[in-house]
Amino acid sequence: MILPIWTFITAFHAADMGKMMNMMLALEVLGGLVIWILGATIWNLIAELFGGRGSAASLFTALGFIHIVRLAIIPLWALVALMPEDSRTFLTVVSMLTVIAWAFYLDFVAIKEVHQLSAAKTVLVMITPLLCLGLLCIIAVIFIGSSLMHMSI
Repeated sequence: MILPIWTFITAFHAADMGKMMNMMLALEVLGGLVIWILGATIWNLIAELFGGRGSAASLFTALGFIHIVRLAIIPLWALVALMPEDSRTFLTVVSMLTVIAWAFYLDFVAIKEVHQLSAAKTVLVMITPLLCLGLLCIIAVIFIGSSLMHMSI
Protein backbone atom coordinates (compact mmCIF):
# COMPACT_ATOMS: atom_id res chain seq x y z
CA MET A 1 0.00 0.00 0.00
CA ILE A 2 2.93 2.35 0.60
CA LEU A 3 4.41 2.38 -2.93
CA PRO A 4 1.30 3.72 -4.70
CA ILE A 5 1.02 6.33 -1.94
CA TRP A 6 4.60 7.35 -2.66
CA THR A 7 3.60 7.74 -6.32
CA PHE A 8 0.74 10.03 -5.32
CA ILE A 9 3.08 12.10 -3.18
CA THR A 10 5.57 12.43 -6.03
CA ALA A 11 2.80 13.37 -8.47
CA PHE A 12 1.36 16.00 -6.14
CA HIS A 13 4.81 17.38 -5.41
CA ALA A 14 5.55 17.62 -9.14
CA ALA A 15 2.20 19.35 -9.70
CA ASP A 16 3.06 21.87 -6.95
CA MET A 17 0.20 20.67 -4.74
CA GLY A 18 2.31 20.03 -1.64
CA LYS A 19 -0.38 21.21 0.78
CA MET A 20 -2.65 18.33 -0.24
CA MET A 21 0.03 15.64 0.25
CA ASN A 22 -0.55 15.07 3.96
CA MET A 23 -4.30 14.84 3.52
CA MET A 24 -3.97 12.47 0.55
CA LEU A 25 -1.49 10.30 2.45
CA ALA A 26 -3.79 9.98 5.45
CA LEU A 27 -6.85 9.31 3.30
CA GLU A 28 -5.03 6.73 1.20
CA VAL A 29 -3.65 4.77 4.16
CA LEU A 30 -6.75 4.90 6.35
CA GLY A 31 -9.19 4.56 3.47
CA GLY A 32 -7.32 1.60 2.00
CA LEU A 33 -7.26 -0.23 5.31
CA VAL A 34 -10.90 0.50 6.11
CA ILE A 35 -12.08 -0.57 2.65
CA TRP A 36 -9.99 -3.74 2.84
CA ILE A 37 -11.30 -4.75 6.27
CA LEU A 38 -14.93 -3.73 5.71
CA GLY A 39 -14.98 -5.17 2.20
CA ALA A 40 -13.69 -8.52 3.35
CA THR A 41 -16.11 -8.58 6.29
CA ILE A 42 -19.22 -7.58 4.35
CA TRP A 43 -18.48 -9.75 1.31
CA ASN A 44 -17.72 -12.73 3.57
CA LEU A 45 -21.02 -12.33 5.40
CA ILE A 46 -23.00 -12.02 2.16
CA ALA A 47 -21.13 -14.93 0.56
CA GLU A 48 -21.96 -17.14 3.54
CA LEU A 49 -25.62 -16.08 3.29
CA PHE A 50 -25.55 -17.16 -0.38
CA GLY A 51 -24.16 -20.58 0.59
CA GLY A 52 -20.41 -19.96 0.33
CA ARG A 53 -18.13 -22.42 2.09
CA GLY A 54 -14.95 -20.34 2.53
CA SER A 55 -13.50 -18.68 5.58
CA ALA A 56 -13.25 -15.02 6.46
CA ALA A 57 -9.48 -15.29 6.96
CA SER A 58 -8.99 -16.75 3.48
CA LEU A 59 -11.06 -13.99 1.86
CA PHE A 60 -9.27 -11.32 3.90
CA THR A 61 -5.91 -12.69 2.71
CA ALA A 62 -6.99 -12.96 -0.93
CA LEU A 63 -8.34 -9.41 -0.95
CA GLY A 64 -5.12 -8.20 0.68
CA PHE A 65 -3.05 -9.58 -2.18
CA ILE A 66 -5.16 -7.59 -4.62
CA HIS A 67 -3.53 -4.42 -3.27
CA ILE A 68 -0.43 -5.52 -5.18
CA VAL A 69 -2.28 -4.65 -8.39
CA ARG A 70 -2.17 -1.00 -7.37
CA LEU A 71 1.59 -1.13 -7.96
CA ALA A 72 0.81 -1.14 -11.69
CA ILE A 73 -0.04 2.54 -11.35
CA ILE A 74 3.64 3.40 -10.90
CA PRO A 75 4.96 2.31 -14.33
CA LEU A 76 1.76 3.48 -16.02
CA TRP A 77 2.16 6.98 -14.60
CA ALA A 78 5.84 6.96 -15.54
CA LEU A 79 4.80 6.23 -19.14
CA VAL A 80 2.11 8.90 -18.99
CA ALA A 81 4.70 11.44 -17.84
CA LEU A 82 6.66 10.78 -21.05
CA MET A 83 3.65 11.41 -23.29
CA PRO A 84 2.68 14.77 -24.82
CA GLU A 85 1.14 17.13 -22.29
CA ASP A 86 -2.24 17.42 -24.01
CA SER A 87 -2.87 13.67 -23.72
CA ARG A 88 -1.66 13.16 -20.13
CA THR A 89 -5.03 13.69 -18.45
CA PHE A 90 -6.77 11.23 -20.73
CA LEU A 91 -4.02 8.62 -20.35
CA THR A 92 -3.98 9.05 -16.57
CA VAL A 93 -7.73 8.43 -16.39
CA VAL A 94 -7.48 5.42 -18.72
CA SER A 95 -4.60 3.92 -16.72
CA MET A 96 -6.43 4.39 -13.41
CA LEU A 97 -9.65 2.89 -14.80
CA THR A 98 -7.67 -0.06 -16.14
CA VAL A 99 -6.10 -0.76 -12.76
CA ILE A 100 -9.47 -0.36 -11.01
CA ALA A 101 -11.15 -2.78 -13.46
CA TRP A 102 -8.32 -5.27 -13.01
CA ALA A 103 -8.62 -5.08 -9.21
CA PHE A 104 -12.41 -5.45 -9.46
CA TYR A 105 -12.00 -8.57 -11.58
CA LEU A 106 -9.52 -9.98 -9.03
CA ASP A 107 -12.05 -9.25 -6.25
CA PHE A 108 -14.57 -11.28 -8.24
CA VAL A 109 -12.13 -14.18 -8.64
CA ALA A 110 -11.15 -14.07 -4.95
CA ILE A 111 -14.74 -14.24 -3.73
CA LYS A 112 -15.63 -16.93 -6.26
CA GLU A 113 -12.68 -19.17 -5.44
CA VAL A 114 -12.54 -18.69 -1.67
CA HIS A 115 -16.25 -19.33 -1.17
CA GLN A 116 -16.65 -21.77 -4.08
CA LEU A 117 -19.60 -19.88 -5.56
CA SER A 118 -20.93 -19.77 -9.11
CA ALA A 119 -20.26 -16.69 -11.20
CA ALA A 120 -23.86 -15.50 -10.84
CA LYS A 121 -23.81 -15.82 -7.05
CA THR A 122 -20.44 -14.06 -6.94
CA VAL A 123 -21.88 -11.13 -8.89
CA LEU A 124 -24.82 -11.04 -6.46
CA VAL A 125 -22.41 -11.04 -3.52
CA MET A 126 -20.50 -8.11 -5.02
CA ILE A 127 -23.53 -5.96 -5.92
CA THR A 128 -25.64 -6.64 -2.82
CA PRO A 129 -23.91 -3.92 -0.74
CA LEU A 130 -24.46 -1.42 -3.56
CA LEU A 131 -28.11 -2.41 -3.88
CA CYS A 132 -28.59 -2.03 -0.11
CA LEU A 133 -26.90 1.37 -0.17
CA GLY A 134 -29.11 2.46 -3.08
CA LEU A 135 -32.21 1.29 -1.24
CA LEU A 136 -31.16 3.22 1.88
CA CYS A 137 -30.65 6.36 -0.22
CA ILE A 138 -34.11 6.01 -1.76
CA ILE A 139 -35.66 5.55 1.69
CA ALA A 140 -33.78 8.59 3.00
CA VAL A 141 -34.97 10.74 0.08
CA ILE A 142 -38.55 9.59 0.69
CA PHE A 143 -38.34 10.47 4.40
CA ILE A 144 -36.70 13.83 3.73
CA GLY A 145 -39.25 14.64 1.04
CA SER A 146 -42.09 13.62 3.32
CA SER A 147 -40.83 15.78 6.17
CA LEU A 148 -40.30 18.76 3.86
CA MET A 149 -43.88 18.49 2.60
CA HIS A 150 -45.20 18.77 6.14
CA MET A 151 -43.14 21.85 7.00
CA SER A 152 -44.99 25.11 6.80
CA ILE A 153 -43.26 27.77 4.76
